[in-house]
Amino acid sequence: MRVILSTAPARYWQTTNFMLTNFPPLGLAVAAAAISPPHEVRIVENAKHRLKSHDLFRHVKEFRADVVAFTNNFYPDSLITQTVARQLKEANPGLITIVGGQAPSFLPEVYLDNGIDYVVLYEAEHTFKALIDHLAGTTQTDIADIPGVAWTTRDGEVVLNPRRELLQTFDDSPMPRRDLLPYYPSVTRKGYASTAIEMVRGCPYHCKFCTRPTFWGKHREKSIDRILDEIAHIKRLGFREMMVTDDTMAFDHEKMAQLCEEMIRRNLAIPFGGTLRADTATNHPDLIKLMRRAGLFFVNVGFESYSRKALKDMNKATTIEKNRQASENLRKHGVLILGSHVYGAPGQTDEDLELITRDGMEHCDFFRMNMYTPQVGSALFYEMTREGRMPSRNPEMFNQFEYLFDDGRDPQEMKWGFVKRQLQYYLHPSILKHAVKNQTPKERIIRRAYLSAVMFTTYRSLRKFGIEIM
Repeated sequence: MRVILSTAPARYWQTTNFMLTNFPPLGLAVAAAAISPPHEVRIVENAKHRLKSHDLFRHVKEFRADVVAFTNNFYPDSLITQTVARQLKEANPGLITIVGGQAPSFLPEVYLDNGIDYVVLYEAEHTFKALIDHLAGTTQTDIADIPGVAWTTRDGEVVLNPRRELLQTFDDSPMPRRDLLPYYPSVTRKGYASTAIEMVRGCPYHCKFCTRPTFWGKHREKSIDRILDEIAHIKRLGFREMMVTDDTMAFDHEKMAQLCEEMIRRNLAIPFGGTLRADTATNHPDLIKLMRRAGLFFVNVGFESYSRKALKDMNKATTIEKNRQASENLRKHGVLILGSHVYGAPGQTDEDLELITRDGMEHCDFFRMNMYTPQVGSALFYEMTREGRMPSRNPEMFNQFEYLFDDGRDPQEMKWGFVKRQLQYYLHPSILKHAVKNQTPKERIIRRAYLSAVMFTTYRSLRKFGIEIM
């Protein structure tokens, strides 16, 4: 079969997802490796600052695709994913549509009721391969016997097959088809490409606002040998930078130390970045030094807040003191810090919200802030649903720029405060200076952040006047 794998169609709020880090859609490369050969695969990165007239339809015709499969992790993207899937089927009779990722795994009935043919639930590799083989007729397995698939009978009944057991080892998995991914420019080596790597799947923590524990289940790690083989493969392909997709990089600090020592010994050091907890950077300064020698240049740290009560209510398992110490340890070794923050969480006072901008800019090289949002699949979402406090179920309202809580605070005032604090960062002279220079990795990342913020503001403003280009 001929299969196109695509990210969710572009929407204006996605611009912020591209602004700071180079994270190619590694999940699509993993899915491609699972089915090719024998099936032919093309990856279409459908969400890289494209206008509404994206070229997915052209790819379907050129490739003569039998199947289009979307990955859809972000709930606000669900409506446009369903709409484009229907349009593709109307334009290409006989085309089969599949969707996987977090949002459809939590709400498969919504997708199936809106024209999607199949939903791949949760962990995808083996389920997707079994489904494609079934559709191609290369196996006699009935659809009802494939774990991890949601589908609709001829009578319109939605069927959720039992969830597939989690993978316990990744050593025998094929290398992701990075050769099919679009070009992502390196921020550390101008003129070279960046890619992504997964070292760990899942997260052992249970932050209230996060969907990862619900989606991935058990926290599982790849072996050091597998990771080293994959890094060697990445370098052979010509990549000179990689982003680690793990939700919590270096959770097992002893294993990370062994990995970095082997990377250095085998001449596999490469510039890399990823997500790191503040307490890891605070409690293991020697590990940060070693990771830097192996190539660490950038980390995304979820500082979230500088309010003790807010951190406790989020179940974040960190402290203000650890946040500040983490910043010192990372900067001491020359590691760039993207500080992620949450705006509008329960327990945050007006003073706390002011601290986010002040302390955030002080402790980070790049400042990021999202509205506290009950994402579908998170403990927060289910809690609000049980308590009847969910003011809207419109997916596009969950884009992390809307205030969805009924807690006595004025939503419009919260949104204005959110915008004002973002402007304090983007209009700060030091940020503008870096954005103009665009020479060092820090300046390139800030420039990307700045341009993305401008794009987001432009798209959102045009939308208010009924002009929708993304």
